Amino acid sequence: MKYQDIFQALKGVGDIDLSALALPVAETDFALYPINCNPDCVDEIVVSMLTEARNRNRDSFLTYFEATPERTFHWITSSVAKDNTRILFALREVGTRELYGYMGLAYGDAGGGRIEGDAIVRFSDISRPGLMRAAFLSLVEWVMIDIGIKEVWVRVRSSNPAVKFYNQCGFSVEFEAPLYEINGSLGELVELSETPLQNYAVTSDDSLFYMKYHR
Repeated sequence: MKYQDIFQALKGVGDIDLSALALPVAETDFALYPINCNPDCVDEIVVSMLTEARNRNRDSFLTYFEATPERTFHWITSSVAKDNTRILFALREVGTRELYGYMGLAYGDAGGGRIEGDAIVRFSDISRPGLMRAAFLSLVEWVMIDIGIKEVWVRVRSSNPAVKFYNQCGFSVEFEAPLYEINGSLGELVELSETPLQNYAVTSDDSLFYMKYHR
């Protein structure tokens, strides 16, 4: 089975439904639960978490907007559901089902040669040192060993403190790309892009690190 088919099944929108499965996080009481993208099965609590966390961490992303539950629901059931190279997991305590954060994979190539870790965000106000790292490494090892994808990368803004987190997870910077500011009709910053849309585009103080996992 192709990894794309596995992702769709785990999201509850494939030919078979594997959305009840979970990836245990070794030596913890937590597991990674695939976020169901079927419109009839979307968890409202997960939608709330994704919305709130997106707004809290606005400066970690390349696009700027105010997330709403309606917009998040649409994103899950359309963009994420239809993209067979993307999957999201909620990090929950197994016993209580309490949400701690979320993380995912995206931008995989057709043949399964590489994929990117995406949207690794802690949601809980209670810090459990080492848990996000253990969970992300469980996800990386799963997609490489069990799914068979050869390379895992992340893209992260150079100013993001998460650069240190990825270093601790075994990722290192392979190359750096400049970012350009894209403004809206009122002059507000709406996006940082690797591609300047105008000849007079302003270069951002931030750049984009491409980091690769080394086992």
